Amino acid sequence: MMVSDQRQNCKRDTIRGSENPKKRQTDQMGTDNFFAKYKPRDLVQAPKHVNLREAMIAAIQDGYWKCGDRLPTELALTLLTPYSLGTVQRAVQGLVTEGFVTRKQGHGTFVAKVERRIGSPWLFRFLTLDESDFAAMSTKVIARKKVRSTAPWFNWLAMGDDSKKLLEIGRLIRAGDSMIFNCFYLDPERFPAIASMPLRELHGANFAGLIQATYNLPITHVARTAQCTQLPEAACRAIGIPIGSYGLVVEIAARAGRARPVFYQQLFVPANAGKLFISDSFSRWITSGESPAAQRSPKADVKGKRRRLAIAGK
Repeated sequence: MMVSDQRQNCKRDTIRGSENPKKRQTDQMGTDNFFAKYKPRDLVQAPKHVNLREAMIAAIQDGYWKCGDRLPTELALTLLTPYSLGTVQRAVQGLVTEGFVTRKQGHGTFVAKVERRIGSPWLFRFLTLDESDFAAMSTKVIARKKVRSTAPWFNWLAMGDDSKKLLEIGRLIRAGDSMIFNCFYLDPERFPAIASMPLRELHGANFAGLIQATYNLPITHVARTAQCTQLPEAACRAIGIPIGSYGLVVEIAARAGRARPVFYQQLFVPANAGKLFISDSFSRWITSGESPAAQRSPKADVKGKRRRLAIAGK
């Protein structure tokens, strides 16, 4: 048998995978042309494993491989792409690290389910006055436009492209009896569905959840900052408080993986609003009515006791 014939047979056998018909069908799903369709055109100088990783991410985000789908084996990917096994392994490991795929020993590599990529799409909530529960929240979009800015966050979200315009979505958030103004920013070229969606369909939408559900995009890292300062005039007018009022400005930046920005947003919270809740660490306290100290685990108590003894010199 000729070497080329052997390679073709190997290619067919590898893509087929297991003799199990169901697994064989999953292995063959969406493999024929994925690299030709999704290989990046603007990363010619990037390392090979980066090009392959970006092509696979693009395929996942476009729905070519859907949540729960089994990917081709690493050996199959060497035959479906121009890359070596080592390059494929580095690319796939990058996808695992960034949360796009999961590995199941003895079964293969699968596209991660969105609900497993982030614990909750709630990036912030407000407590009721007695702090026994979360305040009911509703949102209404009041403006959507493309903007430019020289702020550092803009350069980060635009990935250094000074010519880019980002989409700004202004909305009012009602939390109980409090009104908060919110500016949400994203790249309209990366998220065209949200950029073109009728405003009425964005009312009440959880944008983080919408991005995950629409684009199969794992929000793996969220950073927040907060500062007490004078609120901008536009925010004061939007929430109906005197110009020059002080309040809390909260910045939230989300990314997928190590260096893929997803969105940036600002919350303008008046001084009379309820307590802002930005962590899941007290979720049991909220639902049970117990204090955070009462919810500590035995292991945490032991560590705390050891720390106190060390400080006391015992």
